[in-house]
Formats: sequence, structure tokens, C-alpha cells
Amino acid sequence: MKIKIPAYPNFEITESSIENIDSNTIEGTNSKPLSSKLIMISKTEDGERRVIRVRPVKHDNNIYISAFPNPVHLFLSAAVEHFKLSEDIKITNFPKCGRKMGDDIYLLENEENGTHTCYNNYMKYRTSSIVMLVSSLEAFLNHIIPNDFIYKTKRKNKDIEFNKIDIESPRISFREKLVEVIPQYLRNIELNPNLKIENKAILELYENRRNLIHLKTNAEDDFTAYFNEIDKMLEFDLNNSLEKAISFMNKVKPEFVKLEKH
Repeated sequence: MKIKIPAYPNFEITESSIENIDSNTIEGTNSKPLSSKLIMISKTEDGERRVIRVRPVKHDNNIYISAFPNPVHLFLSAAVEHFKLSEDIKITNFPKCGRKMGDDIYLLENEENGTHTCYNNYMKYRTSSIVMLVSSLEAFLNHIIPNDFIYKTKRKNKDIEFNKIDIESPRISFREKLVEVIPQYLRNIELNPNLKIENKAILELYENRRNLIHLKTNAEDDFTAYFNEIDKMLEFDLNNSLEKAISFMNKVKPEFVKLEKH
């Protein structure tokens, strides 16, 4: 599974708006007059004319220009790739790195720094996948809600309203945004898909991410610090969360996430 990463924003130009765009071009021969906030008029391989944002990257006195990727898809793509890397390490590298100690026991022996590279990489990519997947979902929840939307709810038995700034602030938790704000928005636009299965998986994912980010160490000793959170992370069905996160996005906004063809 490989996520397509579209440009953001990505507006279509009508024939009446612009003509004779033959290729992606940059006027001028050097970067001195260029701003870091650029807009590009471009023609895709399919012949569509688009208006996109560009954010140059500087390196060795040169600048490298490309379309700005949608962060939701970018983070989601990183989550998918890092999950696959962790699985590949477990399936391919562990048997090669491990020294057999019994019928079904293999030891990944300590290296110079006291740990094993294969095991470290497995933990690193799996943890990164969880963090990036939640980041993608958080960005999506903010992205999908329009600026003029008003969220109506109750606090201490009083009616209260939250605008877009409030919704993106700590005043609204991730859980509330997921299970209350988004369904209310969807009802307003007469779209009400069943998201119970997706929400359950996403909330379990979020709990894992929160545990990993904070890694609280209030334990009896160093032998118990971290381990409850890591145990949950290692036993967690991350593949299911990836599938449910993509399903959630596409139910809320049809065809938002598209996969590249192999």
C-alpha cells in the first residue's frame, strides 16, 4: 500500500482562465527575486492545469522548488511506510540477526552500545508509524472542518458554541472532535456515515500515541518504568488502525485518500 500525496492547495484552472501552458516554468535565471511563498501555475501529466503553492528548500546556495504536499497525506504516507519497514525488519531481519537459543527462541545479542540495531530499528519505525498516523488524523480533522462552522454543545448543562479557532484549540479534545464535532458537521452537510468501528480503532490508536509521547516514569523502579506503555505498543494491532484511519477519512470525505497503482 502506497499513499498518493497530492499538492495542497490544488485548484483547477478553466480554459477561460489561462491558455497555452506548455510546461512547468520558472521566470528568471536566479533565486534572488524569489519569495519563499510562491504560487505556481502548472500542467500535470494528464494535461490538467492547476494552481498550487510552492515552498522552496535552500541548500548550498541553491533553491529546490516543488509543489507543497498535503500534510495529511504526507504524514499518512510516512505512517504506512514506517509500519511496513517495521514489519519487514521483524519478518526478514530478525531471523538473520537472531542467534537461536531453543526451538522457537532467538537472541538479538547486545552490540557495542548495549542494544541490537535490528531491534532498535523495529521499535523506532513502529513508534514513528503510530505518531505519524495520529498526526495525520489530527491534521485531517482540522482540515475537513470549514472556517465558518460552529460546533454546538453543552458544558455544565449550558448551551455553548465553538468556532473553528476554538475547535483547533485545547478547548476541544481529540476524542470530542472525533466523536462529536465531525458527526455534527457531517449532519449539517447531510452526510452521516457509520463511523463506530473506525472511531473505536482510532481512539485505541490515540491512547497508544499519548502513552508513547509522555512515557511517564512514576514506577517502583527502572525495571518497570516505560514497560507498560511499550507492552501495549508492541501488542497493538497497528495494521488495523492504518486501515480504519484511511476508511474514516474516505467516509468523511469520499476519495480523499487514494492509493498508487503498483
